Parts: sequence; C-alpha cells; structure tokens
Amino acid sequence: LWSPDQIALVRNKLEAHLLLPFEIALATGQRQGDILAMNWKQWDGKYLLFQQSKTGKRLKVLANARLRALLDPLPKDTMRICLNSRKRPWTKDGFKTSWGKAMASHEIKIEDVTYHDLRGTFICDRAREGSSIEDIARISGHSMAEIKSVLEKHYLATDQGLSDAVILRMERNP
Repeated sequence: LWSPDQIALVRNKLEAHLLLPFEIALATGQRQGDILAMNWKQWDGKYLLFQQSKTGKRLKVLANARLRALLDPLPKDTMRICLNSRKRPWTKDGFKTSWGKAMASHEIKIEDVTYHDLRGTFICDRAREGSSIEDIARISGHSMAEIKSVLEKHYLATDQGLSDAVILRMERNP
C-alpha cells in the first residue's frame, strides 16, 4: 500500500500530466487503462463515469474536492482528460515509461509500490474510514470477495489499531 508519506511526496513533486491520473486512481480506485481512456463526456462537473474495460461494470463516482480542483480548470477542448506532457492522449507504454522514470527520479524515489497499488490503497483507506465492504465494492467495481482479499492481505493483517481494539473491547467487557 502507498503510505501517507509517499502520497505527500508524489503530490509535491510529480508533474501535472502524471499527477492527474495519480489523483484519479487514489480518489476512485479505478484501473490505469480506464483512467487514461477517460474522455470529457465522462465528467459532468460532479461525477466521473466509468465503464470498466475488464468487467464492463458501469460506475458513477462522486469526485472529491481535490479531484474537482484539478479537473475544473482544465480546457475541455481535448478528447481525453489525461494527457501526456505534449498534450496528447497517453499510450499504455508511454504512461508506463513516464511513470517509471518519475518514480525512480532522485526527487521522488518511490519504491515497493506501483501505480496499480493505488487500487489497494483506495480500498484500505475506505475501510479505515469506516466504509463497508459492500460500499467499497459498489464504488470500486471490485467484487466483495476481491475487497475481502485485499483487506485480508494488506489491511487487517497490518493495522495494529484494529487488533488493539479487539483486546481493548475485551477488557471493557470482563
């Protein structure tokens, strides 16, 4: 999972053409390909509309304030929302190469997490905030089994606060 420190570093150092797809992934839990393929018809000023390429699921995701602040000032005269540094639509390989170079740069130097890990980070952050497995599945497009699997692997096993709470509740109820 992406740590808060890694997220803050990327937000402070990443170039705008890479920051937008990063923020969309972090705020929606969607796949890289679906984010890079987004066009302006998928943004109504309040919601991002996705049709997931892998599952075909249609999702309507409320954009948070940070995402609205990034999207609203952008010119809407291009077909795609996310564009590379030359204001052209990303190719899969072009994004992968640019992302890899940025993460390895001396200013950022992010290791041990990938762009895809933003999906798991989204899931675990929503669980930490108190969202149910069903609600997370509804917004991310994952199945409930997939959400449970991510939580078991990354969140439940590593969140000391959750395991401490079990013992603290036990001590309150002798």
